[in-house]
Amino acid sequence: MRFWLPVIAIGAWTWFGHTAVSAYHLAKEGVVVPATVTDVERWGRTHTNKVQFTTADGRRIETSVAPQTCDLKEPGAQMQIRYVASDPYNAQDTCDQPRHDMSVGGALTGLVVTALSVQAWRLWLRHRRTGQLPPEYPM
Repeated sequence: MRFWLPVIAIGAWTWFGHTAVSAYHLAKEGVVVPATVTDVERWGRTHTNKVQFTTADGRRIETSVAPQTCDLKEPGAQMQIRYVASDPYNAQDTCDQPRHDMSVGGALTGLVVTALSVQAWRLWLRHRRTGQLPPEYPM
């Protein structure tokens, strides 16, 4: 277990960094444009709107937008989305702020797993130095 906790912590911090940077770019550099819903994808309680929009430079883009706090739109409906010009396929509904929540959740998960990882290694090292580890534990 002590070997997996650092790997999980690194994964949580990587995910946190990616979502935080993505949320920052969408908030600061995002362009708001109208989009048309072309399809609704449903998987149990999860759903996404497949939307089509035109970027500021004239490209037609079709991508999925997962409305976390917004209402699900039906095909043909109009909605406002935000995208970054360098990555137009990474779009977000303008009424939605889930990436900020995900980045905060990733940071908290990273902090908790990092603290558990450090404590597990400290306990293992302390027991190793005092010779209190059972013989089946590898040194």
